[in-house]
Amino acid sequence: MYHQPRWAIMPLLCGFILLAACGGAPPPASQVDVQATIDAGVRATLAAQPTEAPSPTTPPPSPTAVPPTATTAPTSPPVAPTVAPFTPATPTATGADAPTTVPESSSPPTDTTTIFRPAEGEAAQVTTNIQLVFDASGSMAQRIGGETKIQAARRAMERIIDTLPDNPDLNVGFRVFGHEGDSSEAQKARSCQSTALLVPMQGVNKALLRQQAQAWQPTGWTPISLALQRAGEDFQAGENVRNVIIMVTDGEETCGGDPCAVAKALAESQAEVRIDVVGFGTTPDVAKTLRCIAENSGGVYTDAQNGDALVQTLEELIAATLKRSTLRFIPVSISGAPEEVSLTRLVNARGEDVMKTVQLPWMARFAREQVVELPPGEYRFTISYSEIFVDQTSKHLETTYTAIIEEARETVAVIGRGQVTFINDSPQLLRPGDVRVEKAVDGQWEESISPGQLVSLGPYFEFERPFRLTPGRYRVYDRTRGKVLIDNLIVVPGKEITVRLSGG
Repeated sequence: MYHQPRWAIMPLLCGFILLAACGGAPPPASQVDVQATIDAGVRATLAAQPTEAPSPTTPPPSPTAVPPTATTAPTSPPVAPTVAPFTPATPTATGADAPTTVPESSSPPTDTTTIFRPAEGEAAQVTTNIQLVFDASGSMAQRIGGETKIQAARRAMERIIDTLPDNPDLNVGFRVFGHEGDSSEAQKARSCQSTALLVPMQGVNKALLRQQAQAWQPTGWTPISLALQRAGEDFQAGENVRNVIIMVTDGEETCGGDPCAVAKALAESQAEVRIDVVGFGTTPDVAKTLRCIAENSGGVYTDAQNGDALVQTLEELIAATLKRSTLRFIPVSISGAPEEVSLTRLVNARGEDVMKTVQLPWMARFAREQVVELPPGEYRFTISYSEIFVDQTSKHLETTYTAIIEEARETVAVIGRGQVTFINDSPQLLRPGDVRVEKAVDGQWEESISPGQLVSLGPYFEFERPFRLTPGRYRVYDRTRGKVLIDNLIVVPGKEITVRLSGG
């Protein structure tokens, strides 16, 4: 029998090995069609899925794997997976319509909840009550610039009487103090009890004002506290009423009173009396004490070192009072009890700090109404609220507001925090760790409540937990699904609202 040599079959073996290494013979046409169908289905599935941008805190999705080669065609075309949409919740206490879901990257609309303007319509008629309170102590007989201080004061009175308008809503009175007794120790007790309202605040009686301006003489001590206290009793409280004392003195309290405390009490009284003080020929030490009176009542202090300066100062104070435009802060709280807030910043449209201009300290704390006088224009101010978080740390939450001030009108700014409680209507779909609450600040969304977590140095999200939020516009974002649940949540000072988050 003939045997094939071993070397003769080697080419055949090599051929089979190469064929196997190269993938074998081409597949039949039917198998190519199946693979093309699967590839097309995968592309259709990917194209049908939402193209939402992932949240910055959410890792990007992992790449979709391509299915392995199949040998038979699928019985039905591939279907794109779907995610159950969330139903946007409506803030139940704001009356707002259900918000529209928007992409996370969108900018918030303009927030008008922190912009304050004068009331709509015509300006309310304001009654202005001014009481001129002049020093009649013995030191007013001293000379200054070629005339006695009393002569300069009378000249100033004559000038401002001429400039007073005939306005039915203006009442001007005139009071003196220290005009009885003399400056001796023997007469101190009598002089320290001397103050008199020479012209009542009933219209503008120019004839009587001129007569009384010439009638008083400088004689005794300086009972400033008593004069301010009695002057404050002459004013009545009421809406659209402006009560102002303009005091002229050349010295400090000499009768043992505390005029700074009296000034503060008058400003905080129902009549809300403001005191403008003119220091006439005073020393720096005396001026420091007199400035305290003005600052404690929201007024202004001015130095006048001669008669002409006194005339000009009084004219300017009267004119400013008649054109006075004010910003009234009204703090409110959830509990109804006063909540102390801090005014930390007040700037005009040019970005200039005006805190000192309106006689406010660098951080003004108050828990009741506060009124400041401002020239017409646009201002921005920042209010700081103190909060204690779950870890017992105390932090300050700030909100910046805009106030529009118009001449001879008052702008009211209601400040304080609101309270929001979130209710989960679909616990199987939404977890605290999914939710982030953001506030609209200067055209951007800023995180206000972090997603729920075990440890936090600030407010973290929980259901059925009341959150005190600063006023403004908020949105609620589901960071896991990349969806905005609410973008029209309005928080109002002193109001409580409940928001139900539901899914479908």
